Amino acid sequence: MKTALYFILSVSCLLFGSCKPSEPQTLADLPRVDAALSMHYAERSVAFGERHSGSAQIAEYAQWIRDTAAQNKKFQVSVQTFSEQTPQGKITFRNITAEIPGKSSDFVIVGAHYDTKQFLTFSGFQGANDGASGVAAALSMIRALEQWNEKPPVGIRFIFFDGEEAFVSYSANDGLHGSRHAAALLKDSGELKQCRGMILMDMIGDKELDLTLSADTSPDLLKKLDRICARMFPDLKKKRLDYEILDDHVPFQKIGIPAIDLIDFNYGPSHSYWHTDWDTLDKISGKSMKTVAELVFALIWSL
Repeated sequence: MKTALYFILSVSCLLFGSCKPSEPQTLADLPRVDAALSMHYAERSVAFGERHSGSAQIAEYAQWIRDTAAQNKKFQVSVQTFSEQTPQGKITFRNITAEIPGKSSDFVIVGAHYDTKQFLTFSGFQGANDGASGVAAALSMIRALEQWNEKPPVGIRFIFFDGEEAFVSYSANDGLHGSRHAAALLKDSGELKQCRGMILMDMIGDKELDLTLSADTSPDLLKKLDRICARMFPDLKKKRLDYEILDDHVPFQKIGIPAIDLIDFNYGPSHSYWHTDWDTLDKISGKSMKTVAELVFALIWSL
């Protein structure tokens, strides 16, 4: 019986290619990301200065992100502008979307926020990791796809979120503005069933990269992540948290999309660099951003 079953499966593989592994086996099967370019994009991001939502600097930064993504002509780039009431009054936010079609009409969302936390107690906040690293990784992925001669297996919709940071404290009108707006648009668009998942990159530039996976991570995406890391990223440190992280993946989970937040929530000794003036370019590396970006490619190719 086993021999007969093996024969049937072998014939099926030959005729239909149905037994080809659905997940990439090596990094050579994926677009490769340039670590030096990732660091360059992070440096360019920091050069805009303090980039909190509603500031003149973030408006200039948004235009640069849009222009940089649009250099890859395979992508359709657009900006979604909207206004919402916040503890700081009515603020205009801008989400930037860069989308490339895939072999399938289905798609996956890759997100990163580009705003930085506003501080009144000190000036000159760089936000090198918390903000710039996710943007740099996403832009590097877009550039890597310019050199990739095939369509990705599914469409990839990069969304650069404005308004992730809360001005005072996370609430219905403070924080996650961009991701909530994007999730609402997706829900109303009729495309919800075509979205296979949402992958968020946040604070992924730490030189001592240690991914901390939120307790609400999609079980299916977590299994894929574990398999991919065992095969292609055996040295990558990661751990599953016993608590949930409130981040831009949450609005997508609420509308039924499997989501994973790739975040290093252990930035500096006892997480001491986070939301301080220690979040500077010398604490991050292009290698870390490259690693996470290629891990995201592996996840997308496994979908």
